[in-house]
Amino acid sequence: MPENNRLTNYTLILFTILFAVKLYFISNTFLVDDEAYYAMYARHLAWGYIDHGPVVAFIIWIFTFLNESSFTVRLGPVILMSFLTIFLYSVTKKHMDQQFALITSLALIANLMFHTNSIIITPDVPLAFFSILSILFYYLAYFKDERFIYPGGIMLGFSVLSKVSALFPAIGIFLFPFLVKEKRHMLKNVHFYASFFISFIIFIPFIVWNFKNDFAFVKYQGSHILEGGGFSDFLELWAGAALLIGPLFFYYSAIKPIIYLKDWMVISSEKKYFGLVTSVPLSYFLFHSLFSRFELNWIAPIFFGGLFILAAEESQYSQTRKRLHIQIIYSLFFISLIMVQTFYPLLPLKGKSDPTNRYYMYTSLVKDVKTSIMDDLEMNKLRIVSNEFQIPSIINFYLNPQHEAICLSIDYHETLYSFHYDQQSLIGEDFIYIHDKKEFPEKIKPFFDSYEPIMISNHSRNNSTIASYSIWAVKNYKGKL
Repeated sequence: MPENNRLTNYTLILFTILFAVKLYFISNTFLVDDEAYYAMYARHLAWGYIDHGPVVAFIIWIFTFLNESSFTVRLGPVILMSFLTIFLYSVTKKHMDQQFALITSLALIANLMFHTNSIIITPDVPLAFFSILSILFYYLAYFKDERFIYPGGIMLGFSVLSKVSALFPAIGIFLFPFLVKEKRHMLKNVHFYASFFISFIIFIPFIVWNFKNDFAFVKYQGSHILEGGGFSDFLELWAGAALLIGPLFFYYSAIKPIIYLKDWMVISSEKKYFGLVTSVPLSYFLFHSLFSRFELNWIAPIFFGGLFILAAEESQYSQTRKRLHIQIIYSLFFISLIMVQTFYPLLPLKGKSDPTNRYYMYTSLVKDVKTSIMDDLEMNKLRIVSNEFQIPSIINFYLNPQHEAICLSIDYHETLYSFHYDQQSLIGEDFIYIHDKKEFPEKIKPFFDSYEPIMISNHSRNNSTIASYSIWAVKNYKGKL
């Protein structure tokens, strides 16, 4: 089949080029603040954290065990997502067909969302990795070989342990034999229930952690997801998702599942399966985003099932169609644009309008803190603090101070640091306070006897200031009032 041979060669070349690009990227950029925060997870390993499950921490810990650097922190995503691509291709080629395997691989390689998951370490990386594998294994268990049901259960457990939003595809997987007559024989199969029991067993450590910590995660996420939003937020979310994932991929993830539900009685069981694991998260996020403000990465579970719908629909044709080529070219264009902009800013974007600025926001601060604070024998004895988690995490990762920098969380949600530092034990101490604005924050003033400016740290890029921080000497912390 010459068409498949061409597509195979094209996919292999693209995989190799982008793998090299990823390695170059993680070798030559600063961590963003969220990544530094998750690196602190790995320094304080636990079975749970206030905002996520523990899997991201263990991935970072594994890859940084011998050496901690921005490269090793990010090496996990590169390896995991590359392995996922290769594994999906080999398994789907064997149990489905080569066209399906090639399209699935291409959709993973040449997509801005999955590319980002390959170079930045967040809980979205293990979420995507384990969720996609769980969808695949349960499909194989339902349609090819029931022995795949236990690997499916294991992958499902780790996906939920990575990020609880994996529950939405899991609900679709579980409901499938209840809703599809041809598969109801699975309801009499003890292995079906055992696989989900295994998933639950894997998730138990996180449940225990919540019991021991006054349900910190439940309370935090409960307040977080109920943050109010309006119709403009709704439009911004879904327009952003369409831009990020690409037109064809978005259609198969956000539109096609609705068509599947409408045509439920006439579509194949395979389409019902992929439609169900996609439409469950789609229904939740679509409805909830009407009145809550969601971040773009939160709705990622929709696209895990959408990946398989795209491949299933497009592999029906003997030749890849122009619209698939357009999807690939579209995604590669944005991947290339962002990679070039990261190292050679050609577009005249300023501030937050340039997403690549986040890789440079802390470079000057780290240098200034090292020369002005860390290299000063007296000030080096003082703990560095801030009132949000980003700055302390960056300082800890790149400078590793004598006293770990912490977040005070004054009129701010609890963070990792809240579980390791008792506020009472800090009362009376003097600190170095770093703020992300030039003026000392008014709400922090009552908590100290005095605050004296040390310096302002600015960083400019592409002829504009992208970050400005003020560094202060503060005395006699009074504790939370």
